[in-house]
Amino acid sequence: MMDFMLEKYKLLCLKIIGSGYQTSTIVNYLKNHQRLKDVVVLRHDVDRNISNALKMAKLEHSLGVYSTFYFRHTPLVFNQPVIEQIAEMGHEIGFHYETLSKAHGDMEKALKLFGNEISEFRAITSIETISMHGSPMSPFDNRDLWIKNDIKKFDLLGEAYLSIDYQNLLYFTDTGRSWQRNYSNLRDHHPEMKTNETVRTTNELIAFINEKSYPRICISAHPERWASNFPRWAYSAGFDSLTNVIKSGLHFFADKTKN
Repeated sequence: MMDFMLEKYKLLCLKIIGSGYQTSTIVNYLKNHQRLKDVVVLRHDVDRNISNALKMAKLEHSLGVYSTFYFRHTPLVFNQPVIEQIAEMGHEIGFHYETLSKAHGDMEKALKLFGNEISEFRAITSIETISMHGSPMSPFDNRDLWIKNDIKKFDLLGEAYLSIDYQNLLYFTDTGRSWQRNYSNLRDHHPEMKTNETVRTTNELIAFINEKSYPRICISAHPERWASNFPRWAYSAGFDSLTNVIKSGLHFFADKTKN
């Protein structure tokens, strides 16, 4: 079975359950992390393909697994019926914000836009946590919105990158089509995040989960990357390959600029 197929993701979920881990949403982890152990926090950034997000949500629901889905506020992703369906399954819905990038670095405009967009999400369902969108083509890091602003003013419990103690949570992300940190991962990380550099494929992640060598793990999987058939897999693989080349170039030029 090829990697980054939904059936492979199902095997990952089954291994998590079979290894004795409990799964958790971001909001549940923020509220109960002190008493949670042997836990895998599952989150999904819905960047483009809402159809895949719905398929992933249904798959997890069928297994009794609950996760957090962070939706962007874009025409292709801000889809009320899909958001409602996923929320009704028991998954957490969060806001995948990118307002600083949209406002081209204008903090005041970005904050106002953030308020407007999260209000539109809350007209559909409850929103307690947020997660920045990396916006790799933008020079602005959307997390910088909170350098001088308090997320609590928006009645939020936390931000997925900024409000979690990653010293005690091992982090895996499929950004760059690999579970291993790579040059195409421009912003999907945090300085304090603990990662395992030996795990690259999903089979290797499944083997790592089976060892149960770490009590607290976070897995971030992007739904558009996990295909349900070969044509969609081929399209996703090609898109990721092109994106990785562009991101690696951006990373290279950013390093050159620093030097």
